Amino acid sequence: MKIEKNIPIPPKKKQAPSRKYKGLCDALRKLEISDSFLVPIPEGMNAKSFKDRIFASKAMIKKKRENDFSLTTREVDGGIRVWRIQ
Repeated sequence: MKIEKNIPIPPKKKQAPSRKYKGLCDALRKLEISDSFLVPIPEGMNAKSFKDRIFASKAMIKKKRENDFSLTTREVDGGIRVWRIQ
């Protein structure tokens, strides 16, 4: 391996979800128990990665102490369906 010197370390990526997923966070905040919504999987992203994005958005909402709730997801025709279960 080639050892290199003086290569700057890139800044960390921000933790907050991008504006691209703002609609997802808004929908999660509005869910009541037993409500659900269908989200199409974004092009270039697989179902597992998108489910991870959904749960990361939920964690961010909880971290801001806005709301604590439980979700479950299922891959269905047309995307990922998200239910609030508690």
